[in-house]
Amino acid sequence: MEKVPFRQYAALLSQYLKPQWIRVTLLAIFMFSGIGLTLLNPQILRYFIDTAKAGGTLRSLIIAGIAFVAIAALGQVVMLVSSYLGQDVGWRATNQMRGDLAHHCLQLDMSFHHERTPGEMVERVDGDTAALSNFFSQFIVQVLGSLLLLGGILILITYEDWRIGIALIGFVAVSIFVYNLTRNIAVPAYTAEREGYSRLFGFLEERLTGIADLRTNGGVGYTMDRFYDVNRDVYGRAVKAHVMGEVLRTINGVLFTLGIALTMGMSIYLYQIDVFTIGTVYLVIHYTTMLRGPLTMINRQINELQRATAGFKRIEELYRTTSSIEDGTEALSESGALGIEFEHVTFGYTEDESVLKDVSFQLQPGKSLGLLGRTGSGKTTITRLLFRFYEINNGHIRVGSKPIERIRLDDLRNRIGMVTQDVQLFSATVRENLTLFDTEITDERILSVIEELGLSEWYQSLPNGLDTVLEGTGLSAGEAQLLAFARVFLKDPQIVILDEPSSRLDPATEQRIDNAVQRLLKGRTSIIIAHRLGTVQQVDEIMILADGEIREHDERKRLVQDPDSVFSQLLKTGGLEEMTQ
Repeated sequence: MEKVPFRQYAALLSQYLKPQWIRVTLLAIFMFSGIGLTLLNPQILRYFIDTAKAGGTLRSLIIAGIAFVAIAALGQVVMLVSSYLGQDVGWRATNQMRGDLAHHCLQLDMSFHHERTPGEMVERVDGDTAALSNFFSQFIVQVLGSLLLLGGILILITYEDWRIGIALIGFVAVSIFVYNLTRNIAVPAYTAEREGYSRLFGFLEERLTGIADLRTNGGVGYTMDRFYDVNRDVYGRAVKAHVMGEVLRTINGVLFTLGIALTMGMSIYLYQIDVFTIGTVYLVIHYTTMLRGPLTMINRQINELQRATAGFKRIEELYRTTSSIEDGTEALSESGALGIEFEHVTFGYTEDESVLKDVSFQLQPGKSLGLLGRTGSGKTTITRLLFRFYEINNGHIRVGSKPIERIRLDDLRNRIGMVTQDVQLFSATVRENLTLFDTEITDERILSVIEELGLSEWYQSLPNGLDTVLEGTGLSAGEAQLLAFARVFLKDPQIVILDEPSSRLDPATEQRIDNAVQRLLKGRTSIIIAHRLGTVQQVDEIMILADGEIREHDERKRLVQDPDSVFSQLLKTGGLEEMTQ
């Protein structure tokens, strides 16, 4: 697998650690202090051993013992603070990256999201960034600290005797060379492991979403068979990744054993020729034993770096995915209804098939359009193009007399409100569900809309009023759609799109909302997608789609009076099944 250049890691660290420079500085101070304390205690033990062997005073030994205990205790405190700061810095950086990645994904085309399951996106945004959390929270601290500790140990050993110092420097150099040689051994395995978990989460999300259909159609057995296949694939990938990690740990163990053997042999020789005292022999062996910590840590962090590299490459790939929809520069009028114009618009979700074919129509400001047609005729596609979720293949779309590609996306989408049949409710308060987390909308305005929609009785039943938390399952379909209407009221758009707004309402609820709908549409341009004729009794114009083309479009009154019109025939038959015949 292609290596990730160090400069990319450095750029990543600079981007997310620079805003935390105070915490990073404190972390560095505590880390350096901890290393100094770790190197100091063996010197005290050497002094204690040599003093005891030479028959030193009890007072000197007691002072050395007290100093040893005090420094050890202080070292533990420093290590605790360093660990806390490291985790704090790491998770702050990771959470910021997670937010940046989520924001980037939200800006991508709808086609991008249609090609990926929500489970896969969760693994991309959360799982891959979690794999990088160790890189931020521990890698720099522990690898840099380990390298500094290694350097300090080697300097102190060399100070005792240059020969053993050179020998251990050579040993450490060989060890680091071997670690670097194996740097990318595990990257393919870890990448495959993360990809496997991504597929597993996507599979689970898709099946759990359709659990009702699976149960009613006898698909549970087949689903479990597929689950075992996917899970078995993940298991194989995880085992391979674990084995690769164990290979790196085994290499570390072998190298450490060789280092201890080298030190013991040279220490015996130097003691025999009276260069080392017993205390110095202990000191050198202890320092050599301490090498295991930083070498193991470097090995472990290189192992973790493989995981981070796999996550980093996937994140980088996601960041390289850009939206083909460029933001406009012009603003829409903030007052008054906006007109809509489609001019010879052709569009398809794929290159092979066009959903809309040379569609042209105008809807004057303040007018309402009833949109009829069978499933797949292009009704919903027209509304998606108005939000500019996709770029059209040919033709022009204008909103408020301005080409849609020149309008700022936020401005465009803020001027259009939509009520769909499937209402998304969040596990949040009633206030947050109604305002979609917009804190600038006052409670007085929310309560006014609730009363206007006839939801006062429902509101009075809430235990905590607007602060009542909705779990997403405590509302009937009618109540959920009424809340969707309330959202549009609060948004106060200039264009309103209603996707069969009364299809899920019982007659009583439908009657209760009808007057509110009429007030919502008053003074606004509106498009109502209808699956039954009663929904479009009050609209100004009717447009019937068939196979992506406009079969009929005119004022509703004219179509009703024309016995040969398709709409007139539909009124006679009482259904929409005849429209494409």
